[in-house]
Amino acid sequence: FIFLDVKKLDKISFLTGFDPEYISSALDDSAHPVTYTLNIKGTSDLQTRVIKSKHASVEIPEFDIRILPGDNSEDIICDVFGLLCRIETAIQIGPSVEADKKTELLENINCLKEGRCLATLVLTDPSGLSVIMGEADKEVINT
Repeated sequence: FIFLDVKKLDKISFLTGFDPEYISSALDDSAHPVTYTLNIKGTSDLQTRVIKSKHASVEIPEFDIRILPGDNSEDIICDVFGLLCRIETAIQIGPSVEADKKTELLENINCLKEGRCLATLVLTDPSGLSVIMGEADKEVINT
């Protein structure tokens, strides 16, 4: 599972292997804040491509997981499984999560990675530079 830092969006088509026209149509509202919602119903959804800018927040409401952008945020391209692995690592090394809660969160992430439970992935980006490819619902946020 590969994570790539992305410094310029014009490299996305090269890095993802997607046609540049497909990428530009996916990001056609890039000047506006956007929210993508993906219902994770099985292991096939874990292969969905995610392009997350350093400005984006990630939520899994069913598990009370919310990751906000911060000073160390970075642009990444990965699939949903890879994003879950990053979340899992953050939970494991995060000092602010109590041990009992940490165990519960890790079990929930593992359940999702194995396709034994359902959840919703919400990606919100005020810069409009993030995208979830495939079956995700897209909402442009009017400001």
